[in-house]
Amino acid sequence: MNKDIFISIIVPVYNSQETVGDCLKSVFTSDYKNFEVVVVDDNSTDDSLNIVNLFPCKIIKTNENAGPAAARNKGAKASRGNILFFLDSDIIIEKTTLGQIVRTFESKPDIDALFCSYQKDTVPSNFYSQYKNLVHHYTHQNSQEDAATFCGGFGGIKRDIFFDFGGFNENYRSLEDMEFGYRLYQGGCKIFLNKGIRVTHCKKYTFFSLIKSDVMNRAVPWTKLMLDRRIFRSDLNVKTNNVLSVPVAFLILFNLPLVYFLPKSAFALLSLIGLFLLLNQKFFRFVLKERGAKFTIKAILMNWFSYLYSGVGLIIGLTGFTKESYFNSGLKTKS
Repeated sequence: MNKDIFISIIVPVYNSQETVGDCLKSVFTSDYKNFEVVVVDDNSTDDSLNIVNLFPCKIIKTNENAGPAAARNKGAKASRGNILFFLDSDIIIEKTTLGQIVRTFESKPDIDALFCSYQKDTVPSNFYSQYKNLVHHYTHQNSQEDAATFCGGFGGIKRDIFFDFGGFNENYRSLEDMEFGYRLYQGGCKIFLNKGIRVTHCKKYTFFSLIKSDVMNRAVPWTKLMLDRRIFRSDLNVKTNNVLSVPVAFLILFNLPLVYFLPKSAFALLSLIGLFLLLNQKFFRFVLKERGAKFTIKAILMNWFSYLYSGVGLIIGLTGFTKESYFNSGLKTKS
């Protein structure tokens, strides 16, 4: 391994006092030592900055909360590394993570960027955090290594490639890393998902924060982004079984009240439930192995509900994209 490769670790921080200390501690206990840490405090109002000051970081402060895209871009411009490693403040890396990143770029000289995978376990112990983390881990571990997107939470990229493609689009307040990854992919860059580099996600979800995150920060903008970029791959959370599960989940919902009025419709309902379980059987088997029967039953119900609200997000995203396209086409016609 070439230990002369210098890594710039860029950490955007906004009100992260609960996790940023553990994040930075994990970085500074790495067994690969040739790195710098650039922290961009995005106008935090909690104790985040005081915690960051306990570590030997280069600190950049913003005068307003501009979002993770702008924060990462500022950090990148202030960095010196051959490799830029973007790390969210709620992520804990392993001692070997930085070395694994260097070795990956060395062993695969044709790749331009990479990102890691969530490990199975997370720090928060409540059901919703555990469930969502298992979804993330399973998704990464069962996705294509030749990726069409990028992850700004734990992703590395060659410095010249990052700046050649203009960095993150600061107009995006969420999924800015997905948008950047699509640009890289369509520009001919190779992005590698290294499933063997696993990090710990410390984000705590509640029932309502999970729904808000999945709908407003993922389903709606991701739908618009895929339509805008015209990238439709059976990968990550949009594999064939995931897509088919959305209408099946709604059919189950619509058939539930029919059983009361038409008892014979119970057969149709049971058939739909069986189809839903079949479409998602691999994930449910994985959860059963990791967390047991009681957790799995709750996970099945949550998974069904997640397809319902993700379907709503899909509809909102489609409607929003159609309206924006119509408005923009009208402007072009008038001009």
